[in-house]
Amino acid sequence: MTAMHLNSTDARGRALRALRLTVRALRLVGDHAGNVGISALLAAVIAWMVNDVVEFTTVLNVTSGKAILLILATWGAARLIEAAAYDVADWIDPDSRDGGDLWDATTAFRDSVEDITNGADYDDIRLALQASLALPALHELTVQLRNAYAQDGEMEEASALSDTAALVRAAAESMGHHGLSE
Repeated sequence: MTAMHLNSTDARGRALRALRLTVRALRLVGDHAGNVGISALLAAVIAWMVNDVVEFTTVLNVTSGKAILLILATWGAARLIEAAAYDVADWIDPDSRDGGDLWDATTAFRDSVEDITNGADYDDIRLALQASLALPALHELTVQLRNAYAQDGEMEEASALSDTAALVRAAAESMGHHGLSE
């Protein structure tokens, strides 16, 4: 496995860390918006029931029709907050745009995995993978990355990428792509 060590002590590194933290927080908000909405509804129902039993003061003077509207409004608000949090997180996520074409390729690979899981003809997908020349291109990319790191004197990363290039080359050769340059 390739191990990369990025030095992010500059302002850009701090900004990226802040964006990643914000993205994580927004995704947590999206994950828990429904739970908070349900908790608020449960608290309101308990307060309503206590108010009916104790009849101390009119804390929640809500009829059944209004209660249903309150439940629907709370659930809708939770769903809107969830959707907005996820959309903003996706929009500002710095990692989703780094290497945008590579993210698209990854999405295509994951879609193919899902297709196989859903019963697609795996021979067709294997043949498409061979015909796409994705593995030889990935080999060439890792070799170029290795060479660039080596030229900059970053030998630890170059060594890790050399191992990765060898593994990708073996994968490409197992798919029938021989004669790859090193």
